[in-house]
This record gives sequence, structure tokens and C-alpha cells, in this order.
Amino acid sequence: MSEDRTLEWVVSLVIGSITAVTLLYVVLGIYQLQVGRLVVEPELSVKIKEGKSFSSSKRLTVPAGGSVSIVFINKSDKKVKIVATEIDTLGNLDVDIYDNVQVNTEGNVWTVRNLDLKSDYMIDVTIADGGDYVGGEPVHQTVAHGGTKNFAIGSLSEVGEGVIVHPNQNIMITLSNSGNADIKCSVRFVFYEVE
Repeated sequence: MSEDRTLEWVVSLVIGSITAVTLLYVVLGIYQLQVGRLVVEPELSVKIKEGKSFSSSKRLTVPAGGSVSIVFINKSDKKVKIVATEIDTLGNLDVDIYDNVQVNTEGNVWTVRNLDLKSDYMIDVTIADGGDYVGGEPVHQTVAHGGTKNFAIGSLSEVGEGVIVHPNQNIMITLSNSGNADIKCSVRFVFYEVE
């Protein structure tokens, strides 16, 4: 075999070996990523799988110059975390949140659904509007924007994210309409039981 052919053969062998080793490292790296990967799942998602997450919503009309109050009462012996309170409105509303109000009458009780639709587990929480609620400590004030816009109607305001309501505590949301026309809106609570 000539020197040129020997050199060519040695170069091919070295390049082939380097390529094989590199591919082996790539495959091992990918395998380690797959085996040792860390999957982070949001707490709400975990609670849905456990059958301990809930939702409740209702459409309401806030009269011109008037207000509507909604109370969230934790009657259970567990802590409840409100992930979000969504207010979707066709007009501008003032939003005030109070905690630990006195509930004289509950009013119109809302339906609470477990977010695991096959679970029959239910927590003892009451959400209601139109009752007699007084007092409480003001904890948050904001504005829910709404109205007709170009290519869009209304807007979404989110309040109360990450609030924990302890056993026998409550919060109240009051939606006030300072305008001269009734405003249609919807309110939705998403919450779960805390261990």
C-alpha cells in the first residue's frame, strides 16, 4: 500500500472515530436529559388531578347608580386558596373587596363545580349574591374596564389572585356602577382546597 493511501486510510479512521464518539456523547446527553428531566406542574393543575379544585360563575346586571355584592364564605375546616376572581364586563365598574364581612342572609347561592368532572368531592364553600352583607375591612380597590371597542367588547379584570381564605372567613366583592345605564358582567371564582 502506498504512503498516500495509508495516510488517507488513517485520516478516514480518525475522522470516523471522532464522529462516532461525538454522536455517542450526543445520544448520552439526550438520554440523561430525558431520564433526569424535571417536570414542574402548577399547583392548580395538581389540585385538579387530586379532585380538590373548584369553579363557580354567574352573569349579573349591575343597575345604573347601584351596586351588586358577592360573598365567598369558607364554611369548611380547610384553608381555601382563591387562584383568581375574574370579572368580565361590558361597561366600567368600580370593584371593592372586603374581608370578614357580617353575613345576615346569604342571598342567591351559586353552583360550585369540581374541576375534575368525575369527582364527587365537594368543599363546604358558599358563594352568593343579593344577600345582606355588612361591615368588613376594605382590602382592595380597582376598576373593571368595559364597553364596546373596535373589534372587541368588554374586558377582563382579575382580582384576588393568591388569596387564602381560612376556615370561617369570608371575602366580599362589591361591583359599583356610577353610570346612567345598567351594565352586564360575569364573575368567576377559581379556587382549591389547601392541605
